[in-house]
Amino acid sequence: MDFREPLSAAAALASGALAGFVLTNPRNRAWTINASDREIDRWISSQPTGVVVALVLAVIAVGGLQRSGSRRVSWLLAAACAVVLIGARWAVPGAGGVDTLIALHFAKTATAGFLLGAAVAAVWGRWASQLALTLGVAGAFLLASVQKLPRGDTAYVEPASMSTSAIGEPPQWLLIGVLVLALASAVLARSQFRVQRPERKTLLTALVGALGLALLNRLLGAWIDDQEFGEPLTVWLIVAFSLAVILGVTVLIGRRLPGIDGHFLLAATGVTAAAVLVLDDLRTPRVTTPAPALLAVGVVTLAAGMAVAVRVPPKWRRPGWGLCVAAVVPLVATISPDFGNDGVALLLRLGVLGGGTGFALASALPGSAPVAVLGLALPFASLVFVAATTVPRSRVVYSGAPSEHRLPSSPASTAASDHLAGVAMLLVVAFCVYSLRERHGAPEGTAPLT
Repeated sequence: MDFREPLSAAAALASGALAGFVLTNPRNRAWTINASDREIDRWISSQPTGVVVALVLAVIAVGGLQRSGSRRVSWLLAAACAVVLIGARWAVPGAGGVDTLIALHFAKTATAGFLLGAAVAAVWGRWASQLALTLGVAGAFLLASVQKLPRGDTAYVEPASMSTSAIGEPPQWLLIGVLVLALASAVLARSQFRVQRPERKTLLTALVGALGLALLNRLLGAWIDDQEFGEPLTVWLIVAFSLAVILGVTVLIGRRLPGIDGHFLLAATGVTAAAVLVLDDLRTPRVTTPAPALLAVGVVTLAAGMAVAVRVPPKWRRPGWGLCVAAVVPLVATISPDFGNDGVALLLRLGVLGGGTGFALASALPGSAPVAVLGLALPFASLVFVAATTVPRSRVVYSGAPSEHRLPSSPASTAASDHLAGVAMLLVVAFCVYSLRERHGAPEGTAPLT
């Protein structure tokens, strides 16, 4: 019995989950550190910067490994990344201050970018392994922060602690698992199975796209963040402009990719927009839904959505169908923002999101590894979507209040912001569905699920 393929799939699953865990660093008022205001400002600024840098480094890693052509080298790089992350986890408790934490954060996110790139290069073109990698990354995106947060009647603010992330450091079992599986895959890699050869135009487009989306998300996300105490109309105009820019650039990049590979970027963008409101609820400290239930529902529905995408006839294998399912989440938020914030209803929302996400991503998997790594890393770097759904809802002011007497908004205006956040994300998903349908007649690329 040849166990190389299952081993490669397991290594891909674990590597994707670890990279996603490191790149997940949500805003979370239930976590703090002991530091001065200036140090905390530097720390907060470093968090999104590290994530968008990882997006670019992941594409660079794929390009370099494609030139080497060796799957063994790719798995060895993944193992080396696991060693670095193990060292960072060991170093965090001894950090002497915020500057050390910031340096460790950049080291970790850069390593996660290389790890994701190495895993994509190693498995892309082997459909079972690339599905496992997608499951690991998507699962981490949706669920990485669930286990860490306090639940129920626990204190709203946790004791101050030194960490590079709001959700803490990666679990030891995951770090060791990636190291062991990557080394085993490197040892058993067969020389006749080479890394996908690079296509210069595709690689260059993916790299330029990664740079552009990273810069835009960082700058526009910071612009929205700066409007936290701005007037509501101004905030929403900036949000609308930022979302339009991100979507326009994403479509432009997708059109320059071969065949229908650009579908993957649109699918990743759509599921990110559908997910952000659920993620905000999942990361609320007072959620009483047990973490094991959330993890089980998220993983099972993700896997089920991907399995359905694999099994349906090719004519039904369209990412737009998955996005339509996921769009139910922002649609519900538009109609009733408070529905499903906890309990069984939250599990239901997560299940719908997981099924739609799994189907959309599995249906749109590209033939090109650089496009794949760009799409897989994009949800973590989509800072504009996070800012667009948190800043306007966190604190807005009466439109006529002078700057020195600005006050928190009334419950009515807060409810209006919640509705508008749902509308904004629903429109983003709808735009992605429309763009996918518009390009459906484009020439077919490599079909990874056949």
